[in-house]
Amino acid sequence: LQKDKWSVYWKTSMATRTLTLDSFELDVDPAVVTGKQLRATVAAAIGLQPEKTLCRLEGFVEPWELAMHKGRELDDDKTLKDLGVEEEGSTIVTVRKVLVAEGWKIIQEDDEDSDTEEDDF
Repeated sequence: LQKDKWSVYWKTSMATRTLTLDSFELDVDPAVVTGKQLRATVAAAIGLQPEKTLCRLEGFVEPWELAMHKGRELDDDKTLKDLGVEEEGSTIVTVRKVLVAEGWKIIQEDDEDSDTEEDDF
């Protein structure tokens, strides 16, 4: 799990902290499961939100998740077998990025903002 302290003002990561979670086993069919499906299965197994429900902060363009086998990133649309993951007991490393927003964003005169707080919701 990679936690990035994200500056809303500078639109960049200001600090990164990596947490190592306990390893676990999944029983999947390498001929059927794709890299994207594997990442979703891992996220569900450790209790993380699905990738498509995450809210992107302005300036963050990197992928939320990454899965690697033997130093190579697993493609989304190829099956694990096509990617060379055929052996039982293969180790796959996954990374999920979590953004922690920090700071203030200064609104410029040309930014649209209402005069009342009620209109902001």
